[in-house]
Amino acid sequence: MSTEALTSVQINELAQALSSARKEIRIVEGFPGPIPNTLKEAYQVQDASIEALDQEIVGWKVGMIPPDLRDTLGDVRVLGPVFKDVHIELTEKQATGEAFDLPVFAGGFIAIEPELVVEINQEIKPGSINTADGVTHLVKAVYAGIEMASSPVVDLNSYGPTAIISDIGNQYGVIVGTAIEDWENAITKMETSTSINGELINTAATDGILNGPMSALAFMIDCCAERGITLPAGSICSTGAITGVHEALVGATSTVKFGDVCEMNFTLVDNTKS
Repeated sequence: MSTEALTSVQINELAQALSSARKEIRIVEGFPGPIPNTLKEAYQVQDASIEALDQEIVGWKVGMIPPDLRDTLGDVRVLGPVFKDVHIELTEKQATGEAFDLPVFAGGFIAIEPELVVEINQEIKPGSINTADGVTHLVKAVYAGIEMASSPVVDLNSYGPTAIISDIGNQYGVIVGTAIEDWENAITKMETSTSINGELINTAATDGILNGPMSALAFMIDCCAERGITLPAGSICSTGAITGVHEALVGATSTVKFGDVCEMNFTLVDNTKS
């Protein structure tokens, strides 16, 4: 990574390279330009990518910055948009075990991330909420869910958080399952598990992400406020990987369980054939 600041031309060229690869479903070997040095630069690339992709945003995914990079970058989380065309609300049957397909970039980066998905109950304008006072009152519902991380850039995550942010947070779908009743209490007693190709990969406490899902929601609100983004009522926040970031390949089958509340069985399929 260069230490020189990116120029506006470089920012726009990088955004164009990343967004065009997504639109054309074209696999890219290697990061297609200079990697941003700062979160500010990365979000400038993301903003330009969002403009180029020109799709409706229904919410945002929140991910983690590795601990060894948090002081350098000045934050603990990253943000990326969730577009309407990859926002999937499961049927009751699909949320209780009926199999379904999830499209991904075949040959690109692919990972399965079980996550709690929070829906907000009101519009939030930049600066209208002091998240230090708490954000639970802004929650309409909390769902069992999955974030599909997928990118046409092979090994995107290996280039670091600013590269991930630049490519819209490595986001390619939020799958919304069952609404969790009495969620504040329920998630403290629940475990989430991920299996791939019949093998149990990991089990973890459902509320076990750093400082809990409300911390992720607060981050989404604050980050959007800093960027001048209004969050419409009904926006979702995919709050962060519970059992881990589980890389997989097209054709893999997976089961994600949230206690006895939700079971999601799916197959990863090539997005050029779905």
